[in-house]
Amino acid sequence: MPTISRVLVAIPLSASLIALSAPSARTPALLERRVVAPGESLAVLATGPAPRAGEPAVLLIPGPVGSTHSVRLLVSGLIARGVTVRVIDPLGMGQSSRPDSADYSLGQQAVRLLQVTRAELPGVPVVVAGIGTSATIAMHMAATAPNDIGGVVSIAGGPMDQQATKMMRIALAVSPLLDNRVGRALARRRFVSSMKAQSASSTWMTDSVVKAYTEPIERDLGRVFRALRAMAAAHERVPIADRLPRITAPLRLLVGDTPTPSAPTSAQVDVLRRTVADFQIDTIQQAGTMLQEEQPAAVVTVIDALVRSARARKKLAVPAQLDLFDN
Repeated sequence: MPTISRVLVAIPLSASLIALSAPSARTPALLERRVVAPGESLAVLATGPAPRAGEPAVLLIPGPVGSTHSVRLLVSGLIARGVTVRVIDPLGMGQSSRPDSADYSLGQQAVRLLQVTRAELPGVPVVVAGIGTSATIAMHMAATAPNDIGGVVSIAGGPMDQQATKMMRIALAVSPLLDNRVGRALARRRFVSSMKAQSASSTWMTDSVVKAYTEPIERDLGRVFRALRAMAAAHERVPIADRLPRITAPLRLLVGDTPTPSAPTSAQVDVLRRTVADFQIDTIQQAGTMLQEEQPAAVVTVIDALVRSARARKKLAVPAQLDLFDN
């Protein structure tokens, strides 16, 4: 299928969507931990309707910063459309464990998430949406278990093997400053400045949102930065470019119309064009790379379109054994 590029008009966030940003009694949310290996556990937020065999669900994968808070508006919008949602923090991120000695490669993260997803959503086609670096985890998942994945949405994340992104390098650079109150204030300002640089507008960056992003990091600084360093140093045994041709599900790359330092590069887009059979770029207006914060309703629209597409696909085959490095 040829590559298609589209421009999505920004959709205003409705009052009902904002009201659903916190789980309601009708759509209870449950945060639990799932053990995937000795010393390794992933935080899983389960919300929305109960999963039903054959009915597509959505897996949201936050990036290294923000955890479930960063996808709260996507969760709200999907619940409003009656979609079953799971949010999983990869190992070392958010509320998942941060073991010092672990394989933090994006390929191995995909195996862990597939393990948990199959337990959480047995017999359910899953549309996976990943933010930034986590988009590559979603791509590895689709390549590893194509019968499990009904679609992939990359939220401003190009395929990558090295996780030392600009945001991560900034975080690691300021980490020595964070051992005192003054240093933390300076680091917080630099963090806010970097988030503004990723956005078309900073209006979404209220004091409460910034606090929600930064406070979890400050509570566990030592382990957070050890995990970030391990991620930056992680080695991929199989490059993602070699695995992309195995993706059979539709893959949608979402980018903003405002250039930012962390936007996917032309080289990354070219790799996706050449290797993924069903690939499409959607450009969201009035946004940078913080699409889930700036234009969440537009992102939800794309995810929901893939859910409806997955619903129309053939019944899933029996899941294959998880083996990231076969063939």
